[in-house]
Amino acid sequence: MKDYRSYLLDLDGVVYRGAALLPGARDFIAWLEATGRDYRYLTNNSMQSPADVATRLRSLGIPTPEARVVTASQAAVALFAERWPGQPIWVVGLPSLRQMAAAAGLRVLNLTEGAAPDDPDAGPTTARAVLVGLHRSLIYADLQAATRAVLAGAELWGVNRDPQLPMEDGFDPGCGAILAALEVATGHRANIVGKPAPAMLLTTLHAMGADPATAVMVGDGLAMDIAAGQAAGIDTILLLSGLTDAAQAAVAVQPPTLIFRDLADLLHSARG
Repeated sequence: MKDYRSYLLDLDGVVYRGAALLPGARDFIAWLEATGRDYRYLTNNSMQSPADVATRLRSLGIPTPEARVVTASQAAVALFAERWPGQPIWVVGLPSLRQMAAAAGLRVLNLTEGAAPDDPDAGPTTARAVLVGLHRSLIYADLQAATRAVLAGAELWGVNRDPQLPMEDGFDPGCGAILAALEVATGHRANIVGKPAPAMLLTTLHAMGADPATAVMVGDGLAMDIAAGQAAGIDTILLLSGLTDAAQAAVAVQPPTLIFRDLADLLHSARG
């Protein structure tokens, strides 16, 4: 196995699954720290801020400064703030995503649900863009508002296109499931900020000062993590601890550089 010096690590299905820490996670991160390798957690999670993710990791026994975490929500909000500063947007997602967008200076029309219902300037059809994240309290009215906004001219964006969210007892619908409904309703294909788009990886590698030749993306999803790493031009490691099983990995059209059972298996190989 190559002596990788920079690791980009997915979280759901790699480090943890729901509320459960996955095998080898704590030991693998300790090894990265002890051997001086640089690393970042890159997650498509659209429910939590980097601070929330860092707190969650610490609660699982993995010391984590907020600066180690890069979320697709964070990247999406930064992109929106650059492209539409101070302009109206509509958010399909949890309150944390709307609050993050507002803190970045965007005018989030539905920051407070039901506010100013008679104000024509506060309706979804005035939005310049629609941002879709995972929304566990999704109701028909959310899809209705977003559909009308896009049909009125708003751009449709998704934090990610993850079809499922790995949980300790199975899989839940992901952000991609919500996007699929809106794409069918509007006839518009959404733009994506998170994986499999390579932008988040490339920006992170640049910020790390990493050499792409010794950098690697570690993830559990062929169509998300592995595709993103390949698009970014770096090696990829697939773990079979989340979305992808051995049978699926065996028939991958664009196979990863390496495949391991989990982080414990990867650590055994990395140690030689």
